[in-house]
Amino acid sequence: MTMRRRSILLRADDERDRWLHELGGKPTSCRCALAAYAAFCSEYHSLYSQFAVVVSGSTSVGHRLARVFLEELASQWLAALRSASPSGFAWALLAEAVAPHRTGSVRNLYQRLGATEAGALLLRYRIGCSVTVASRAMGMSPDAFELLRRRALMNAVHDWHMPASDAV
Repeated sequence: MTMRRRSILLRADDERDRWLHELGGKPTSCRCALAAYAAFCSEYHSLYSQFAVVVSGSTSVGHRLARVFLEELASQWLAALRSASPSGFAWALLAEAVAPHRTGSVRNLYQRLGATEAGALLLRYRIGCSVTVASRAMGMSPDAFELLRRRALMNAVHDWHMPASDAV
């Protein structure tokens, strides 16, 4: 494990310890929410970092954005758990949080296609996520993600007047 990764994990452990201390006398449901948040962060931290790096064009900025975002998500975690899809809730917030840091080409993609279609293309083709991983990150079924991805490709082909074979 690299020193950088270790420091991120230590911060996450510190955050978890702070929550555990605060929840010491709280009901079991609060402790379950904490466990769900910790599991969520463990599952999505790496993917969120990769996404933020692609969007910002900078490794250091991307890693910082993902870390700050997950810390901020903690304050909205109960709302995320009450939503139809906590990962979909978090994905929408993440896309909004990294928006000011988009590179010119990523900004153009979002302007032409919209947030969900652009996000789907970045996850699938820039990061290389499988349909299963990308759909879970965006909080939708694999079938819904695949439909979204295909629609995004068709819109890209139409908007940029390119052969469909070049879009893949």
